[in-house]
Amino acid sequence: MTAGARRPVESRDPSTGEVFARYESADAAAVAAALARARLAQPAWAARTARERAAVVRRFHESLYRRRDEVAALIARESGKPIVDASAADVTVTLDFARWTAESLPRFARAPWQGVAGMAMWRKRVRYERTPLGVIGVIAPWNYPFFLPATCVLPALATGNAVLLKPSEYTPGSGAIIASLWQDAGLPEGLLQVLQGDGVTGAALTRAGVDKMLFTGSAAAGRQVAIACAEQLIPCSLELGGSDAAIVLADADLQHAADGIAWTRFANAGQTCVAPKRVYVEAAAYDGFVAAMQRAVRAIRVGAGDAHDSEVGPLIRPQAAATIAAQLADAVAQGATVAAQATAPDRPGFHAPTLLTDVTDAMRVMREETFGPLLPVVKVRDSEEAIARANASAFGLSASVWTRDRARGLAVAQRLQTGSVQLNDAISIVGMASVPYGGTKTSGLGRMHGVAGLEACVRNTPIVDDRFTHWHQPWWFGYGRGRLAQVRAFQRLAHGASLGERLSGVLGTIRLVFGRKGSR
Repeated sequence: MTAGARRPVESRDPSTGEVFARYESADAAAVAAALARARLAQPAWAARTARERAAVVRRFHESLYRRRDEVAALIARESGKPIVDASAADVTVTLDFARWTAESLPRFARAPWQGVAGMAMWRKRVRYERTPLGVIGVIAPWNYPFFLPATCVLPALATGNAVLLKPSEYTPGSGAIIASLWQDAGLPEGLLQVLQGDGVTGAALTRAGVDKMLFTGSAAAGRQVAIACAEQLIPCSLELGGSDAAIVLADADLQHAADGIAWTRFANAGQTCVAPKRVYVEAAAYDGFVAAMQRAVRAIRVGAGDAHDSEVGPLIRPQAAATIAAQLADAVAQGATVAAQATAPDRPGFHAPTLLTDVTDAMRVMREETFGPLLPVVKVRDSEEAIARANASAFGLSASVWTRDRARGLAVAQRLQTGSVQLNDAISIVGMASVPYGGTKTSGLGRMHGVAGLEACVRNTPIVDDRFTHWHQPWWFGYGRGRLAQVRAFQRLAHGASLGERLSGVLGTIRLVFGRKGSR
């Protein structure tokens, strides 16, 4: 299922730098050939019933469950994340998505007849046919190299499309094993093809002529995808970067908030789009929260991903660790305080989880997406200041509010300009199979997951039926004498301000609906 022919990409262990697999890269010609195969295979797949396609999704779920340890081991080795995270965040969540998709698809595909709004349309009924788009391109990231591409592929295939998947060049094996699992499930040839390669392959896929692009990655790369799609007049869904705010209110359980924010910020070595990356704490709780965070950060165990007691592994590549080191140096040079650090191996690619205080908005760590284990904490007067500073960011992926007072937390959440908000937790929104997920502002376009994710992969075509097939429509030609008076009578009946005004339109409306065709 893998197309190829360019410079190979490598599966590399971030902990050691060891290359353990190579994959041929696809050039533009290989992408075009894959698209041609997908177009040949897709109509027969679309013609299957929703229940038949759901059965294949169930077999994918079964195959993943059987091979779950193999898949988790590959993810951990290729991405550097702890095996616990690979098994829980990538494998378990994908199992949830596969089960939800299989269970939801038949109901989603059903198209019952419904009535139509408006008194003038009383004779009409409508049904919405959900037809596949055709071939969907998916460009996936490396930070959750199995879960994120798998949960784009699932709704696309389930709704009757073919898929061309380009995994990250840093995690090609995780993309390849997705195709292997679908092959185990009996997915027909040509419906899922993996196109290995770097940004050149991704650009070729974006401009190949697919029917939609699903992209997860940086805001800069997402803009290029959006431009290419706009030029071709094809839709795209973009899940881009984030600089999520966490707001800790004065009444919060501070140890609970610190434990939760420590995990959601530093899990996966801080390489999570939807993690909290700026923390705003009301002044009354600031000192207590910082003290609790210091304890939580110093307790984090950093090590190689295959160590079972490791909680944070290396960053994906040494260059990524260098970027985080530069952001930290910038903050310290401008007056930030390193309030706490975990202990990390002194090896390329590792960076200690670090808590920063005394930060300002001029620092890179507050202005940019920080894709690594740095966490700035800011004291604010009150929730009003916290909301204003949270919303000042160009990003708007998600946010979290930490409080014992649910009513107050909800009131704060409703004013945050983000794609989603969680109370007393973060990150887990992206793992909820039935809940739509996506960002605002520079954090993306469109929604994935849930029914919205299924709808993103289909054309929602309304089919309108008239229940009286030989009955002349009152608005057709043949206006004749008196038609305007009849139309005005109908307007009074349908929209009059009082009962008397509405009743005055009854007789004229009857003549409009049941009268003979007027003379020309």
